[in-house]
Amino acid sequence: MRIVTWNVLGLTGYPRDVAPDTIDVPGSKTNCAHFAGVFGGLDADVIALQEGVTHPIARDIVGRLGRHLATFPSPINWPGHVLSRYPIVESRTFSHAVDDDAVPRFSRTAGAALLQVSESHQLWVVCVHLHPGDVDLRILEGDLLKKRLERLSQVCESTVVLGDFNCDVSEAVHQHLRHLGFTNVMEAVGGGLQLTMDTDGVKPWKIDHIYVSSDLAGSLVSAAVIREPGFRTDPPRPAGTWDHSDHLPVRTDVDWP
Repeated sequence: MRIVTWNVLGLTGYPRDVAPDTIDVPGSKTNCAHFAGVFGGLDADVIALQEGVTHPIARDIVGRLGRHLATFPSPINWPGHVLSRYPIVESRTFSHAVDDDAVPRFSRTAGAALLQVSESHQLWVVCVHLHPGDVDLRILEGDLLKKRLERLSQVCESTVVLGDFNCDVSEAVHQHLRHLGFTNVMEAVGGGLQLTMDTDGVKPWKIDHIYVSSDLAGSLVSAAVIREPGFRTDPPRPAGTWDHSDHLPVRTDVDWP
C-alpha cells in the first residue's frame, strides 16, 4: 500500500502569481485535469491533502481518477481531503468551530476516514493541518488529537496520522503520537527527516509527516520526500517557472495487509 500526504496550497500552484498562466484557477477544467494527472502520477492508494478545495472541485478531480473521497471542512478556509482506492466506510470531522474560541482548534483542518482495505482489514486515515503560528494553540490541537485517536482505536487499531504539522518534531503533538506508539515513517525507513518545504522562495522546513500505528510499523517498506521536477525549483527561479505547491509530498510504502 502506498500512502502520500501533501499540502497542495489550494491547487493554485506556486508562485501563485505565475502558475495560473498555465494551469488556470482551481475549479477550472484545465486546473482539475492538471492536478488529476499529478495525483495519478503519485501512484498512491491513499492520498491525504491539506489546504484543499471545495468538495465539488475535489469530486471533479477524483472522478477523473476513479477514487473515493472524504472531505474535511475547515472552520476558516483550508479544507482537507482523503483520496482512496479503497471504499470509505465513514468519515469524522474534528475541525469544527467552538463558540468560545477566537481561533478554533484545528482552524485549518482535521478529520478521519475509515477505509475498508480488505474484507477483514480496516484503516483509519487521520488527516491533520495544525496552526502555523500559535504554539499554545498547537498544544491544544495536539491534546485534542490524542483524545480523538484514543477513541478511534476503539473502532480500529490500524491508523495512519499524516499531514502538515507546522512544527518541529520536538513539539507536544509529536510527543503524544510517540506516547501512543506511533512511528514516524521517515525516521524509520526514509533515512531520517528531510525538508518538506524546499523550493525557491519559501523557508526550508521539515513539517509534513506520516505516522503509523504500532501494528503497522513492522510492515513499513520505504519512505521518501518527493523532489522530482515539477515539485520544486532550485534558486534562482527562472522566469515563468512554477511548482505544483510550496510543499513537497511525503510518501510511504507499507506491506500491509
